[in-house]
Amino acid sequence: MKIQYELTEDDYIRFNLSHIKRSKTGKRMILLQRIIGPLIFLGAAFVLATWLQETDWWLYGIYGIASVLWFLYYPKYFERHVRKQTRRLIDERSNEGMLGLHTMDLEENGLRDLNEFGEARVSWAGIKEVVEEDDYVYLYNSSVSAYILPKRGLDMEEVRRWLPIR
Repeated sequence: MKIQYELTEDDYIRFNLSHIKRSKTGKRMILLQRIIGPLIFLGAAFVLATWLQETDWWLYGIYGIASVLWFLYYPKYFERHVRKQTRRLIDERSNEGMLGLHTMDLEENGLRDLNEFGEARVSWAGIKEVVEEDDYVYLYNSSVSAYILPKRGLDMEEVRRWLPIR
């Protein structure tokens, strides 16, 4: 089966976000950072109250509100940060073949990914995991990298017949 598709910067950004949100390490990191921020705010309130010898609760109230806001809005901040960092990484290096038009051949023994700069072949045994989301199929060839297959304009029934879904 031959599939032609175009990979954009947004496709790579969405892959990175998806991967972080699905990985155990990514989930743990986000949770830890959501909790550490409020602990720092409340610790700062305690230190300031002790240093200023204040017993008024207004200081704890302000830092408490900051803690709640941090906890609620940190995931959005983190998503913006990942988007910005991914764009920077894509712009910073020579990424020929990563973005642009791709042709993927799904064959009995594996897949072949072609673009204007070269080709890559992977046997189905080299595909560690197949993850299907609303708009993408990710064919993981390692724990941190995958072939990104946008579903735009694809006959997904036909594609699923070729994929080694385990």
